[in-house]
Amino acid sequence: MTVRRPKFALYLDTSALLKLFVEEEGSVFVRSLAKGKAGADVLLSSRLGYTEASVSLARLVHLGRAPAAELPHHLGALEDYWDQSIQEVPITEEVLEDARQLAQRFPLRTYDAIHLGSAREARKMLRGTFDGEVRFLAFDAALLKAAQAVGFTVLK
Repeated sequence: MTVRRPKFALYLDTSALLKLFVEEEGSVFVRSLAKGKAGADVLLSSRLGYTEASVSLARLVHLGRAPAAELPHHLGALEDYWDQSIQEVPITEEVLEDARQLAQRFPLRTYDAIHLGSAREARKMLRGTFDGEVRFLAFDAALLKAAQAVGFTVLK
């Protein structure tokens, strides 16, 4: 008898998204959740995540931590992965208002508050079309604590 794992969607903040393309601590874990058999059924991220990841990849080159010749490859891989695998959560006025409210309750940086507001919007987007849980993946302790406080199962 095969045991079926529960379905789940996974919201990735930028730190998690980057680990799909840059080899660093946590990369194997993120890749297993994003691409493995035990991984998420749906991957979600804010449009902010795409922009932040692109900027971060370019910054690695400027800081001398990655060869400039590899940047087009990494940016192309990010774009392809985004288009094929990520369900984008738009940054709406409601998401921004939620981020402002979240920042009043928790010690979040601006982009982290927007990611958490986007994850909450992702839950609303999937309601009625996806019967699994939406989980949250990030690598910032304050963001994970806030996500857990607003009802997400956090992965770390």
